[in-house]
Amino acid sequence: MTAAALNYEALFDATPTPYLVLTPDFVIVGMNAARERATGIRREEIIGRDIFEVFPDNPRDPTATGVQNLRASLERVLATKRSDTMPMQKYDVVDPTTGEFVVRWWSPINVPVFDDDGEVGLLIHRVTEVTEWMQARTRRQQTVDVTLDEADSDLYTRAQELHAAWMQATSDVENFRDAMQSQREIGQAVGMQMAKFDLDSEHAFALLVRESQHRNIKLRIIAQEYRAGRAGLQPRQ
Repeated sequence: MTAAALNYEALFDATPTPYLVLTPDFVIVGMNAARERATGIRREEIIGRDIFEVFPDNPRDPTATGVQNLRASLERVLATKRSDTMPMQKYDVVDPTTGEFVVRWWSPINVPVFDDDGEVGLLIHRVTEVTEWMQARTRRQQTVDVTLDEADSDLYTRAQELHAAWMQATSDVENFRDAMQSQREIGQAVGMQMAKFDLDSEHAFALLVRESQHRNIKLRIIAQEYRAGRAGLQPRQ
């Protein structure tokens, strides 16, 4: 059988690992059978819906960080265009038979799928359920023989350290994205000034800076106002 003849939809559905396929704005557009089995939710119930609407945090768990951490990971994939492996994550899901949240632990990874222009067109969210392992670990920790969990505790500690580092890296990426967006907006405002008043880039930028200092407002806000037609800047006579 040639590659062209392969039925990729059937292969995706037969994959034993749970998968979701998302748009860049986190709408679910694909789900395989393994994901249905893992969550008890049929794909026709969630296709076309926001992932965080379908899988919210457990409202009875004030420490829940599933939504926050998953969103940060997906945004990191969009920003870096690289796969992002998350630390083990507690992310409870609703039991469809009872309507109650049940404890679940997962090992997730999020992967970009590129379009013809090299941009992220889709996101693949893959998880491996590790609930039984985490529950067994908790039971072992409650036994008298502490040495039984020595290696496992070290592994868990390292996982927690990795999680902290991962969250810091995610924050750094978000700050980088904000900085890049600011540069784009300021650059566009400078270009508009140059065209309107026949200025070079240095004088156009200086005009924005002068207005920012005069009004004590961030340069990015001045640029946004100017681009939206809400600021009437004039070059110094």
